[in-house]
Amino acid sequence: MPVILARIDDRLIHGQVTVGWSEALRPDRIVLANNSIAADPWQSKVYASTVPPHIKVSILPVARAAAYLADPAHEQEKVLLLTGSPEEMSELVRLGVPVDEVNVGGLHFSAGKLEMLPFVYLDRQDLTALVRLIEMGATLSAQQVPGGREHVIDMEEIREMGDRF
Repeated sequence: MPVILARIDDRLIHGQVTVGWSEALRPDRIVLANNSIAADPWQSKVYASTVPPHIKVSILPVARAAAYLADPAHEQEKVLLLTGSPEEMSELVRLGVPVDEVNVGGLHFSAGKLEMLPFVYLDRQDLTALVRLIEMGATLSAQQVPGGREHVIDMEEIREMGDRF
């Protein structure tokens, strides 16, 4: 199953995903891998309702999302994979989801986070997960929308960010 975009965005499904990325990439399915949203039927329904009807949506806990993406029955689908944190994306890759590139779309300010880019704020846990992604072979880039400026995130930048804590 080709994952045509693996995106980390703490807003999960929203306009940049449903309009920007979905129109540019034309996925067959959006897989939102998030334990807490998947456990809440009301939130799952709200997120799924924001997706255009021609795109299927699966909102799954991280482990089930990894199993779904490994299932040969879905190998013809073009999937846009979303997580709300670097930790979730790192866990998916650790569980065997084939992801070569990860788009860091938006991680917003909260207590304990430092700015890497105007739309990317990270804490130590985020940095650790990003390091794991790179060590597992993923290339990281920050880009809000298709055609927008892309910023490659490398190990040196992550180390420098870690030194700021």
